[in-house]
Amino acid sequence: MTSIMLGAEPFYYPGNDIGCLVVHGFTASPQEVSGLGRSLAAAGMTVHGVLLAGHGTTSTDLNETTWRDWYASVEAGYIRLAARCRRLFVLGLSLGGALSLHLAAHRPVDGVVAMAAPLTIDEPLLPLASAIGRLMPTLPKSSKSDWFDPEAAGRRVAYDRYPLLAAAQLANFLRHLRDDLADVRAPALLMHSYQDRRVLPANMPLIYDLLGSDDKRMVWIDGSNHILTDDAQREQVWRLCREFVVARSR
Repeated sequence: MTSIMLGAEPFYYPGNDIGCLVVHGFTASPQEVSGLGRSLAAAGMTVHGVLLAGHGTTSTDLNETTWRDWYASVEAGYIRLAARCRRLFVLGLSLGGALSLHLAAHRPVDGVVAMAAPLTIDEPLLPLASAIGRLMPTLPKSSKSDWFDPEAAGRRVAYDRYPLLAAAQLANFLRHLRDDLADVRAPALLMHSYQDRRVLPANMPLIYDLLGSDDKRMVWIDGSNHILTDDAQREQVWRLCREFVVARSR
């Protein structure tokens, strides 16, 4: 079994009977949502940050998973929290946000927060990822930084390569998710950065329009890259998440 990268471990903070399931993004690890997890725990909530299947080890491991494996990781975290919590919220970043919406469509939750969540990916080669991945399993990520906070970039724990077979699974999942959004009836908070270059900002209103929730809100963040939970505006993002959970836990 491949060992977990240092800093990529899942986390669990026991607290009150308000449960918060926190989900990281594609090729990343719970590190990118760990600050959010600590913020929610400091407010008294019980918080679980899951490690998605194939993540936190090697990009080769990720290429051997499917999107259903990633969702199974989220469901396992949900079951753990549901066993002890009166209320349950799911909060996710990027792929984690998309998986959170998928969970909210299939399981009872008291609220869902999706940050920088994709529904479409602006990458012309993505439809060919499966075919290319059989010849070239991974591709290096760009070395050009889009971080507003260089220190946050330096502490990131994530793969430095894109696994292409897993990228094809991501595309499959997003096609599936589109049909699920009408089944999301829980209160929903969406956040996206104006400066997001990885998942284009147009994704947020697209998701918003398709959601079945009556209680739904969009918030635009200025001065952050795609990693809303750990870049320069992270404390604003954490505050918005806490306020959302508290307001719907009464």
